[in-house]
Amino acid sequence: MQYNTDKLKGFSAAVMQRAGLCAEDSRIFAESLINADMRGISSHGITRLSAYARRVQDGLVSPQSSLVVVQDGGSLLLIDAQNSMGAVSAYRAMELCMERAKENGCCFAAVRGGNHFGYAAYFTEHAASHGMIGVAVANSPAAIAPTGGAEPELGTNPVSIAIPAGKHRPLVLDMATSVVARGKVTLAKKEGRSIPADWGVDRHGLPTTDPAQVYAMLPFGGSKGYAISLIAEILCSCLSGALDGRTMGSFYDYSRTQQSGFFVGALNIGAILPAAEFTQRTDGLFDRIKASPPAADVQEIMIPGEIEANRYGQAEAEGIVLSDAILRELKTLAQTYQVPFDCRQSDSDN
Repeated sequence: MQYNTDKLKGFSAAVMQRAGLCAEDSRIFAESLINADMRGISSHGITRLSAYARRVQDGLVSPQSSLVVVQDGGSLLLIDAQNSMGAVSAYRAMELCMERAKENGCCFAAVRGGNHFGYAAYFTEHAASHGMIGVAVANSPAAIAPTGGAEPELGTNPVSIAIPAGKHRPLVLDMATSVVARGKVTLAKKEGRSIPADWGVDRHGLPTTDPAQVYAMLPFGGSKGYAISLIAEILCSCLSGALDGRTMGSFYDYSRTQQSGFFVGALNIGAILPAAEFTQRTDGLFDRIKASPPAADVQEIMIPGEIEANRYGQAEAEGIVLSDAILRELKTLAQTYQVPFDCRQSDSDN
């Protein structure tokens, strides 16, 4: 069964309004949430709606989304998100950076007092759609053991960079610093699926295919992933004053706030050369890469983010599939918040 993405956005926004968010914040949040599913990042999509709604309703996330600029360095800002919804505060911080980048060429913001902000490319793609290079990094609860260590010390800290092009779609990097995002382990556990043995280790440091037994995630690329995760932590907690991975609250811990950190920013290409010249260069580079000889078992060479963009286009036209476990959660949410759940894709939606 396919489910219409616009209807899912409307349902998610309505649930969050009932939980306490205003209409505009609910719209931004819902777009971020369902866009993750549309791009194939289901670990950060509607599977988390129930937890987001509960955190707002229980007072663990502020329903207000006013950002406070604590220190203004012109092209570098320190912002307090005041415990507001993560996707909304990161989106608004990016918009502020984009406005400053029009004047100064670039602007970055270290943000404290945050909450889980979903998938990072939502914010960088927003910058790229306005002809800027977008950067977004977040810290998260400790899940990765440093190279040579036995205890989780760092989060799976996501990193995203989006770069605009001309005839091509933007290049979009959106990655966890672990082999996969922690959310994929959580989703596999919810749906009763096993996981590849190289995703994480158990309490004895041994690889496991049971998502319920994962004690520490493994960094991508060994020590390289560890280093990038550590850099992300420094930008998000040491620079902003947010809690670090060992002290911040977990997204699924309903006894406390998270107080996480972000680092977002925008580079205004037009400040140093005409945008058309830049996109012509990126298009030329992408053309060359895509025209290079593929390996024997590869049909097409992809630019980072192209696979997700293709999935997004297909989801727009055909809708997305939801597992039985997620459908049960959504129907429970519909009853709890008195919001009708009628999101099936119909012939009239095509």
